[in-house]
Amino acid sequence: MNRRDFLLFHTEDDKTVADLSCEKLFVYYEGLNSGFHQAPEEAGTLDDADWWAGEPPLKINSSDPESFFRSVLADLKDIDSLRVLDMEWLAQGDFRIRVETLLAAFKAKGGDVVFPSRSSSLEIEVEASINPSLGNQRVESTT
Repeated sequence: MNRRDFLLFHTEDDKTVADLSCEKLFVYYEGLNSGFHQAPEEAGTLDDADWWAGEPPLKINSSDPESFFRSVLADLKDIDSLRVLDMEWLAQGDFRIRVETLLAAFKAKGGDVVFPSRSSSLEIEVEASINPSLGNQRVESTT
């Protein structure tokens, strides 16, 4: 999976916008935590292999969740607005904390975080956690 699977970049009027799919991000995040990572492609053919030589050690490209979320934030450096989709996937504890931290860091750098539909209490809670000035206010939908 690559970033295009959970981040979609586009322009609206004069702003650069990214759509963040929490569903696809969650799947990628779980993959990071599962221990299954993508190994580099092996070179050569079966005809080249010495089958009696044994299996070579597996080289694994992996990223820890901390550096992964830092790299996602770095990818958002030129983005004006971040639209958060599929909020129901934020019900998971550690994943929710990491996404809230990502959104708060993006907002602290001057970005605008948009929640297209704020119909559930989860969406309102997440927005309140990244925007402390809201306090306990209910934010109206901007659809």
